[in-house]
Amino acid sequence: MRTLTRIDRRLGAGVRRASAATPGAPAAARALAAGMSPAFRVVVAAMVLRRPTRAAGLRALAAGAGASLVARALRDRLGRRRPGARADGGFPSRHAAASVAIAAAAGRDHARIGSGLAVATAAGLLARVADAEHEPADIVAGAALGLLAAHLVERIAPAG
Repeated sequence: MRTLTRIDRRLGAGVRRASAATPGAPAAARALAAGMSPAFRVVVAAMVLRRPTRAAGLRALAAGAGASLVARALRDRLGRRRPGARADGGFPSRHAAASVAIAAAAGRDHARIGSGLAVATAAGLLARVADAEHEPADIVAGAALGLLAAHLVERIAPAG
């Protein structure tokens, strides 16, 4: 396990070094990481408000909220140190769990929305590593949790 942790930390440090060496990348990563949650909230709210996407929006909301709650409980219990200055744990990533769950749930009924959210998720989560909010393993674990949450919501409330 220590070897995997060392590899994970080195990979994250490499992403942060590459970001630091690219003009404008640190500021862009910081802005993208900070804007991720509000943007996903707006998309889910818009889906819920529009009749053609309402059911998918509600499933995306349920999957994202469920994944986020479980990720937070695990994160608080495990307490794995983040790479940056924040004192709270980072494993698994709540942002990864929620955004992947939302993208997967929305994409089941609306492929274009799901694809757009998947691209935004990938960019936002890479930015969270570049901005020292998470290590890659935090993201992978959160993403797996998000996929599980979307699958469970689909089993409970299947798409029409």
